[in-house]
Amino acid sequence: MADTAVPAAGAGVFDSGLTTPDFAACLAMGLQPLRLAQGFYCGQMAAWSGYQAAILQRYPCAGHYDSNHAPPGWLAEHSMVDDAWHTAFDTALQRLRQEAEEVGAHGIVGVQVELGHPAHENSTEVHLYGTAVRVAGAGAGPVWVTRIAGHKLAKLIEAGYVPDDVVYSRCTGISYEGCYPEHYGTNMVPAGSTFTPIEAVHRLARQRALEEARRKTGPNALYGVEIGVYEWEGGGERTYVSCHVLGNVVRRVRPTMPLAVPVTTMSLHD
Repeated sequence: MADTAVPAAGAGVFDSGLTTPDFAACLAMGLQPLRLAQGFYCGQMAAWSGYQAAILQRYPCAGHYDSNHAPPGWLAEHSMVDDAWHTAFDTALQRLRQEAEEVGAHGIVGVQVELGHPAHENSTEVHLYGTAVRVAGAGAGPVWVTRIAGHKLAKLIEAGYVPDDVVYSRCTGISYEGCYPEHYGTNMVPAGSTFTPIEAVHRLARQRALEEARRKTGPNALYGVEIGVYEWEGGGERTYVSCHVLGNVVRRVRPTMPLAVPVTTMSLHD
């Protein structure tokens, strides 16, 4: 990107979403704020009934099947729903980078992430925004993105790492209870016992979301991880658990500097 796209130093024309301490810390690191960059995506998903769930595990039956007996329960994953969210996030992230590239930025710091359903549950909305910055003395290169800013970013660089990207992953699990709650018989299981179907669907959503985040991170490190879990009851004895993972991809560029040896300046003993 040509330097002519960048405002002259000292022009003082910029906008930023950083707090005052984070803004001051970025200036101290040689990061020149350019503008507030945004990336937005709003898309439509099919009704949940239009997605096929991949059954991963079936639970034991409580008794002999007949017309008055619920079928055995199962555990499944709604990967098609998750794919729609991944597409939404990746598109918004690409648009965020494009805005930063237009002003010759080297990176985007302090990125905020908003996820939601603007109209109803069958839609996806992703809004990303952060402060595009230019690194003093740096050449052209791919625009890096991070949710970190200020003193945390300074300490990360001091530790030998540089920001690279923001990663998002998601897994939605479904638990159909079926006749499994009747497996032990009424009042035959004491309070506090593990309810396997609900525990299993939470474990599935959390583990697979984190595994996907690690896969996207590759050989680099995943830093500042945020995990969000949403559980709701669907029709027909179905429980949905959706877990998303947000994190920063950082690359090691040099060994961590050794800590200074502490020197006693005043003794607390007599």
